[in-house]
Amino acid sequence: VYVVAFLFYFVTSFIAIFFNAALVSCALEAFAGRTPTVGGGLSAALRRLPQILAWSLVAATVGLALNIVQSLLREKLGFLGSLLGGLMDLAWAVVTYFVVPVLVVDGVGPIAAVKRSSAILKRTWGESIGGAGGLGVVSFLLMLPVFVLVPLAFLAGDAAGPLLLVLVPLAVLYILVLSIVFSALNTIFRAGTYVYATTGQAPTSMNPALLQATFHPK
Repeated sequence: VYVVAFLFYFVTSFIAIFFNAALVSCALEAFAGRTPTVGGGLSAALRRLPQILAWSLVAATVGLALNIVQSLLREKLGFLGSLLGGLMDLAWAVVTYFVVPVLVVDGVGPIAAVKRSSAILKRTWGESIGGAGGLGVVSFLLMLPVFVLVPLAFLAGDAAGPLLLVLVPLAVLYILVLSIVFSALNTIFRAGTYVYATTGQAPTSMNPALLQATFHPK
């Protein structure tokens, strides 16, 4: 089971990291005033393929380890265990926040990428990463009608049967599209904040006040 779980984590991590790297490359091109292309982004990701594979291996290993630890904590401590597991996930997400931009720009290995990502955050983060949280809130609000309408349709019983046949597939498609769009927006925002964090200058296509409100010098 653990072998299958690890392979699943590795494959899904690689797919996500590879295309995030391509998107980061395109975003950095746009921030530099150049016209990005899909082919250019994919080529940039392919040039970092060894680093992406190495990072995917690390991400899969840590992801599986966190999943196992969280399961054990839930069994032993219940809600408190779930809370502790969530904090561990959050800590890992924060430490690795800039790993993909670092891989794209610097082409370093996974350990060096984590250290550099952590160092960038230490120099520039405040109490929270507001941009990512803001995107999450907007995404949740846009998904909220689905979470309300679908249960109401189920509660209506047989009368809503034909409606459910249309509503459920549309709801799944709507959530899938929103997830993809906001995942892409989060990656683009992360690339912009990486530029700001490493150069002190906001990309011309992003609002400096927004970035300055998100990252505060400690």
